[in-house]
This record gives sequence, structure tokens and C-alpha cells, in this order.
Amino acid sequence: MPEVDIDKQVEKYWEIFTKQLSTKEQQTIEAFLEEDKPVFQDAKREHPIKAVMFASWLQTDQIIEILKPSYPYFEYIKDRLHCRMRFFAYFTLSNRKNVWQAYHSLSDEEYTLLGFEEKPTYEMLREFIYERIGIDQFNVLFRWVVANLITYLKQKGIAIGEETFQDATNKHSLKHDSEAKYSGYYKHSGYKMDSTIDANLLFPLDYVPMEITDDEGKNLIPSVKQVKNYGLEEKIRVIDCKYATFENIAYCELHGIQLYYKIADHWIYKEEGEPGYIKRLYQRYHRCDDFVVGADFDKILRYLYRKGETEAVGSYFRNLRMLEYEEHPEAYLEICHTRSRIEGEYGRLKLTAGFDDHLGRRGWKQFLFHIGKTMLGIVFAALIRVQHQVFDNLGNVTYIV
Repeated sequence: MPEVDIDKQVEKYWEIFTKQLSTKEQQTIEAFLEEDKPVFQDAKREHPIKAVMFASWLQTDQIIEILKPSYPYFEYIKDRLHCRMRFFAYFTLSNRKNVWQAYHSLSDEEYTLLGFEEKPTYEMLREFIYERIGIDQFNVLFRWVVANLITYLKQKGIAIGEETFQDATNKHSLKHDSEAKYSGYYKHSGYKMDSTIDANLLFPLDYVPMEITDDEGKNLIPSVKQVKNYGLEEKIRVIDCKYATFENIAYCELHGIQLYYKIADHWIYKEEGEPGYIKRLYQRYHRCDDFVVGADFDKILRYLYRKGETEAVGSYFRNLRMLEYEEHPEAYLEICHTRSRIEGEYGRLKLTAGFDDHLGRRGWKQFLFHIGKTMLGIVFAALIRVQHQVFDNLGNVTYIV
């Protein structure tokens, strides 16, 4: 009697059976099989969780909507994209350096856990990540995931985005990387990432890849706008001195955001920021059609900002911060010193989330890939937790192994 491969026969019969089912019947079976998955458990020190198991708990219905522009036939194929997005989440959460390593790291059973009917081809997953998503779009997907995360948190009445930190961290490039620039400040060649982090929940709201010699101060206003685009009402932002330009100070304060920064020793009260000077400056525009006689001081500041008088408006608000520091130095410094929490966040990024890992290849695109994978892993971890009613240590990936 010939030997029969039972598993292959069962797989063949199952394939024939499922082809005969209607869409509704298939969805019913899939829902039943979903119920058979292990119950969610958070990854903690006393109970580490495998990255593939953690990724299998990702609910992808809203996430895959971002892929509509990548698939002209999206409605036809979208049911097959859920498992691919979970594989991508697994890749960002794992310590695998590239898609090839991630692909070969999973067994057939683990692919089933992610929702695949059978082990996919490497080419399918490579194409999904590098072409359908695309390295250049990692930041777009990151913001999409964060937006979904915010929706869940708002439904639970959890405050987010009211207090933020913003800072940048650098990354060594490989030797002989012709695309990396040398920084006299950092004393090495490489790249840099600017990020904005929620001060209370300690997970990133936005990130921007940069050349190592770029001015990170230029990222503040776009970052504030991105937080606003999420539908969040930011109230306080703590920054480093390099972000405290007159334009940035003026923009934030006029938009209702208290900007806190260390008062530099060489700063002095600016005459341009005195109320009397500002009122006289306003009078210079008395011939303009939009000039308003007897405008209150707040309207004067906003008018001058629109006219490009950012130094005067920024000086006014910086003078107020300097006065606040002089009158209540301990309270002011307590607020500023909380930015050490963001430095701790970066430390955790470097140690556990893979930011400090070897880049593997030279070039700007490899840097985009590296930081995109790192930042997406953090927000995927946060989203999975929130989807399963866990609201502590949202971005912690230390015990996802």
C-alpha cells in the first residue's frame, strides 16, 4: 500500500472545501478560527512574549486601508492583506535585520498564526514591504498607525498629546558612506532623527529623518502642525535651546502652546520684545488696509506675526519666560528637567528597539529603512496593547523577543 502524506491530503481537501464556500461562509469560519487563538498577554519582565505571537494579535482592519493607493484592485485583495501586515508588524518587532531573515525565521505554524493559509513566498512579502508600502512611505504608515492609536485612546478617555517633548538623536554611519556628512558637533559622520514624544504615555507621535548637519529647529513647526492634524490639543512642549528660535517661540505661543526651554546664560531681555516697542512697531502699519485702530495687545501680536515680525513677537514671549525663570527658578527648571525623560526614551530606543543596531548597509535609504523599522515597531506594540485594553508601558518592546 503506497504511503500517504496525511497533512498534504487534508490541506488539499480543505482548499477544495473553502473554494466552494460563499464569502459570508468564509468570514464565519475565519471568525471562528480567530476565537481559537491564544488570549492576549502583555509582554513583561516575568513573561516575555515572542514577537510573532505579539504581532498575531494586531487587529488590522483600519491599518490596511492606507494601502488603497498601492492596489488598484484593493477591494478584491484586501482580505489577503491582513496577514501580510501582521508579518510586517512581526518584522518591525523582531530583531531581524532584513525581510529575508524575518521570512526564514518563522515556521509554517507561525505563518498560520499570522493568518496565512500556508507559508507565503519570500517574493510576496518582499514586494509587499518594499514596493506596496515602500521605504519612503514608512513615515506615512507610522502616522497612520499613530492616528489609529489615538482614536482608541480617545474612546477610553485617555489624554494624549497635551504635553510633549521634542529632541534629536544621531546615528553613526558606516565607514566610506558617501551619502553621510561629517558633523563637527558630534565628531563623526552619520545621520540624525528628530522625534516628538508624548510626555505622559512616552511613545512617539512623529519622527523626521535628517542629515546630521541639518538644523533640527526647522522641524518644530511641522511637528506642532502634525500633532494638530491628529486632532490633539497640545498645551506644553519642552524643547532644547536649539529649537528656541524667535519664529518657533512666536508660533507656539500664539497657537496656545507653552514652550519651555533652558534659559541660556548669554540671553538678555530684548528691547524688541517690550510691550511699548511692539505697540510702536504696530503703528508703522497704520496705512495698511488691514490695520485696526485700538486693537488689543493679543491682536497686535498676531498681526505683527502675520507681517513677518517674528523677532519682535518671539522676543516678547521669550522675555516672559526669562522673567518666569527669575521669579520661580526651581519651578521653571523642574519643567525643563523633565526632558531627561525623553533622553531616557532614546536610551531605551537604542538599547531595546534596535535604533543602535548596526545599519548593515551604507546610504540614506538604509537609514530611512532602519529608523522606520524601529519607530514602527514601537507604535505597533502600542497599538496592539491598546486594542487589547492595556494602557501601561505602551511603546515598551523590551520583552517582545
